[in-house]
Amino acid sequence: MKTFLTSAAMALALLMNASVSQAWVATTPMEKLYTFKFKLSHETYEYSQKSPSYEEAFQKAAQSCFDHYREGKKLSENQGLDIIDVCANPRS
Repeated sequence: MKTFLTSAAMALALLMNASVSQAWVATTPMEKLYTFKFKLSHETYEYSQKSPSYEEAFQKAAQSCFDHYREGKKLSENQGLDIIDVCANPRS
């Protein structure tokens, strides 16, 4: 009986250890280099970003594009819309 209890306890300990070692572990997604090209009035702006997703890289690229073409100056509505259109539609 004592041998049976010892064996059962060891089996239970092994089972618990195996279930813990098989647990799912979250890992960060691999980062990939994304390159975007934007063209406005014969000027091409290229932006490269390492990111785990295309969407995240695109958001940063679009903001960088807008900042680049705006250059801190006040824009008319049409100029702003042109820049937004260019930055929302990168070329490859």
